[in-house]
Amino acid sequence: MTAMIEELLERLQTTDPLEKRDTLESLSDYPCDDRALEGAANLLMDPDRGVREAASRLLILCSSDKAASLVAAHISSLNIAVRNLAGDALVRMKSVAVRALLPYVDSADKDIRKFTIDLLAQLPSDEIALERIGEHLADPDPNVMSACVDAIGGFHATTYYRKLMALYDKYELLRPNIIYAVSKFEHKPGLQFLLTALSGDDPVVQLAAAEVLATRKDSDTLKILLLKLNSVSDLAKPVILHSLVALLESEDYAGEIPKSLKRDLIKMLDDNDPVYIRAAVRGLRYFIDGETLIRLVQHSGLSESIDNAIVSVLKDLPEEILPLILEDAAHDVRVAPLAKTSVLLLDAWNESNREIKPDLMQRFVLFISRSFPRLDIDTKITALTVSGNLSAEWGVQVVRAALSDRESAVKNYAIDLTAKLGHEYFTDELKKLSADYDEETRLAAASILHPQNIGFQN
Repeated sequence: MTAMIEELLERLQTTDPLEKRDTLESLSDYPCDDRALEGAANLLMDPDRGVREAASRLLILCSSDKAASLVAAHISSLNIAVRNLAGDALVRMKSVAVRALLPYVDSADKDIRKFTIDLLAQLPSDEIALERIGEHLADPDPNVMSACVDAIGGFHATTYYRKLMALYDKYELLRPNIIYAVSKFEHKPGLQFLLTALSGDDPVVQLAAAEVLATRKDSDTLKILLLKLNSVSDLAKPVILHSLVALLESEDYAGEIPKSLKRDLIKMLDDNDPVYIRAAVRGLRYFIDGETLIRLVQHSGLSESIDNAIVSVLKDLPEEILPLILEDAAHDVRVAPLAKTSVLLLDAWNESNREIKPDLMQRFVLFISRSFPRLDIDTKITALTVSGNLSAEWGVQVVRAALSDRESAVKNYAIDLTAKLGHEYFTDELKKLSADYDEETRLAAASILHPQNIGFQN
């Protein structure tokens, strides 16, 4: 075995990247050898990415004080790829990497100090490491101080609460970090502290306070957020609105919901973050009217999760409200979202076995069948699936529209459904499709029209 390891160590000196990678992989089959670790550590600087990653894997596999010390030397590399690879390897080594990193906490280079503290924050907490980090709360570099605050919060180090509060009063730059950090302590910051932060002029501090307040699930917080909504920055406002919706959903809130909240939620429908869009959709269930319905369905199609949120609001509405969705359809240039929402609503009603009055069902089915060409292919398939579960009275209209579609997959699926609903409703369409350009479509249509001819071909 020793002779084989010697041979492998010799092969690490090759200039061929492929051979170096193969050699590093082979060394992983043998007990960890200090010389192999040293060779792998040197190859963390290799110009070939594959070699660097193979070396990192071997060092992680051999996690030890020696391996961690060798890797830690590379966190000061000027090559960002090498530095990040070393940092990732140390985090994967877990607790053995803590001692190896401690000497770098006091580096003369502020960037190395910050990077070291960021890495220690991802490793198992250690009293000595925490003490060393705490010493740098007075670091001359504000970014290092921020990293220390974040690490202390991550370690849930409540003994530093007073020190952090003193820093809060002294350094405006640290206030958002301190708010997030102390919110992770066992004894969370008082409501008054967060309200003061929310009332400040700094939008980033407001944002931090709003996000922490969002974790509080009580009616008092809801009332306070409602009062503060129009006095916070545009940065913090979506967070507060998101929190308000979550509180309204989780609490048995008996108070009056301000009508002005509707305007803010409708505005948030145009946010770039899907999380806030979904919150706006959910919140608008408290303000259902014609305007709200149209604004909701106009946002259909942005993503599957947003579509589901919209349908979850609409599917339980009283039947007398639902026709409002379609009232402006003939004049709305965005017919496709309305049609897609209608399809998803039918699907939701079908799954919940909700019985829909015939006149309302007729309106929805007629609108879907007329708008069918404007739907995307996935929605067309959904529409057909739903139609296949409806009675022939309603399903025929949508299937008939699908038989004239330009997509072969849609036509073929519709042909399959004709047999289920009754092919006698579709004789003219099937005759036309039996001469379709697509062979699969022709055969499928012919098999419905002339089933007796199937199975007798030589």
